[in-house]
Amino acid sequence: MSWPVHIIGTSCISPQPSFDRDVLEEVVAYDRHPLRAITPELKRYVDPVRGRRMARVSRFGMACALNALERAGVKEPGGIIVGTGLGCMESTERFLETMIANDEMMVNPTAFIQSTHNAVAGQIALALKSRVYNYTYLHKGLSFTSALFDAFVQVRDEGGRDLLAGGADIITEDHYAIQRRTGSLKGEQVHNLEVLRSRDRGAIGGEGSAFFVLDQRPRHADDVRLLDVDIRFAPALPDAAEHLHTILDRNGVGPDVIDLVVLGQNGDVEADLAYAPAMRLFPRATIAAYKLLSGDYYTANAFGTWYTWSALRSGRVHPEVRLQEGRKGPYRRALLYDRFRGGDHSVVLMEYG
Repeated sequence: MSWPVHIIGTSCISPQPSFDRDVLEEVVAYDRHPLRAITPELKRYVDPVRGRRMARVSRFGMACALNALERAGVKEPGGIIVGTGLGCMESTERFLETMIANDEMMVNPTAFIQSTHNAVAGQIALALKSRVYNYTYLHKGLSFTSALFDAFVQVRDEGGRDLLAGGADIITEDHYAIQRRTGSLKGEQVHNLEVLRSRDRGAIGGEGSAFFVLDQRPRHADDVRLLDVDIRFAPALPDAAEHLHTILDRNGVGPDVIDLVVLGQNGDVEADLAYAPAMRLFPRATIAAYKLLSGDYYTANAFGTWYTWSALRSGRVHPEVRLQEGRKGPYRRALLYDRFRGGDHSVVLMEYG
């Protein structure tokens, strides 16, 4: 038996004013990168005393997770699944710096304890006093969508209830410097809303966290249904359009019924060319690029998923990120396609109404 999968609660912390909201009321523009996440008031979810000892990624992840559960009306999740590319890199760097400064003597172990990649999922479980299924995925650009796929399959195929899935990454100064040197991030400063006009390599950096609660049954009249999640590592994928066609076919829908397409274009002049076949596949759909708002990082597709969900709920796509003017809202079906650094392909298919 196969059960439907509904998104019954979400939460997002990003460089945009997205926390505890269903829709972005306005877009925030930046003339420098990396784009830093806007820190909301967290004391409702994170004890201020305890929070001072936690890394930002743990604070953001915990606040997003608890807020998503609150918005879904769920007290005890059926599973806690987190995707992260960098994990608690901030704690790792702090521990190493302290170890060097103290000549490897009398080093406080707190930063080391918090440096593990599964610290975010662990902190959420501790806050909820939860002993349910707890898992962390570390698959670079597929980290979040691996977590979402896990939760999706547990609900669809196993009848799981109230699965919590999310992604979180925070960029550090050292990681930012390294990524600029390797060319993954742009060396020059550029306006985030104009980055797709750039003619050089590299993206603009970002950070953030987003969580989703999945269940068989809708809790609200306007819940969005998750139709499919597809992940694929394919550095030499010959045709993105054929790949997307396969996913649509197995869900019994064609390109002509997709109203909204949200792409992971990031301003890298070479990498963005790979999205052209996907754009041609949907000539009537409205097409948007979400990384103008969030910047690029391992789990940026968590923000992209939240933005797609928000656009379905609100029927609105901001003109600043619109690449193609197609069908007007309200939208019924939407597809997110992200191709992280050429090889990590994520597809999320949603339906509203």
